[in-house]
Amino acid sequence: MSRGRQLLDELNERVVVCEGAMGSMLAAQGVKYRNTGEVNLTHPQIVTQIHRAYQQAGAEVFQTNTFAANLGMLRRAGLAGQAAQIQARAVQLVREAVGPEAYVAANGGPTGQLLEPLGELSYAEAVSIYRQQFEVMLAGAVDFVLLETFESLEEVSAAIEGVHAVGADLPVAVTMSFSLANGRTAMGTDGATAARELAGRGVDIVGANCGHIEGLLTAIREMSEAVDLPLMAQANAGQPELIGGETVYQATPRESGELAAELISAGVRLIGGCCGTTPQHIREIARVAKACA
Repeated sequence: MSRGRQLLDELNERVVVCEGAMGSMLAAQGVKYRNTGEVNLTHPQIVTQIHRAYQQAGAEVFQTNTFAANLGMLRRAGLAGQAAQIQARAVQLVREAVGPEAYVAANGGPTGQLLEPLGELSYAEAVSIYRQQFEVMLAGAVDFVLLETFESLEEVSAAIEGVHAVGADLPVAVTMSFSLANGRTAMGTDGATAARELAGRGVDIVGANCGHIEGLLTAIREMSEAVDLPLMAQANAGQPELIGGETVYQATPRESGELAAELISAGVRLIGGCCGTTPQHIREIARVAKACA
């Protein structure tokens, strides 16, 4: 049995804990970059330290630092020529940090462009962008794929197609971002619709991350009623606030733990943190997850 399939089996038995935010942790250390993926090359030791800090806090599942490392995002940062190097190095760094027994997800996010006819990016080009990214990463020591923070079902469908085009038989998890308080994405998709559409595309785990806290909770509850798949959630450390020109997340670890308890009660089996979360937040989430077992 592959390690990715082993993880799916574990989710039937218990709640498993993911690591937390990477971008806000890099920002907190004053790291400068054009794209977060660039840090894999410029400050690899910091990426490794962050993964290890989350592992020490109780995380069991880790994500490559490649959320924004697709060709669409890297071109705008002037880093397209280093795409494969950035992507491959991310896999090496997380595996070096957490060891061979931990679960590692090849992570990917949106291209930052709207697909036609709302934007200029064609569906075929989007598929090609994701195929390039995951062809590199799935050649490394990863256990499953995590596509996260998508607001468009069309774009995430292109990402899924790009992953499948690589031909690796790994589980795929998808989390949408429900940015509205009523549990809808910016494109107007609700949790139940998203879950059913993703299940129909063969996704193994569905869920929500980032976005609005209440929207995430609403979407997760709708997903739990719509599909019989493991659910995943990674919430921000509260709603973002602009303070002194900077985006700040002020939820305490205890508050993140309380939210985790609500999400687990709603059916979440794979839980971690998104923007603003730290190892301290993950430690509390891990404590709650263990108590809910």
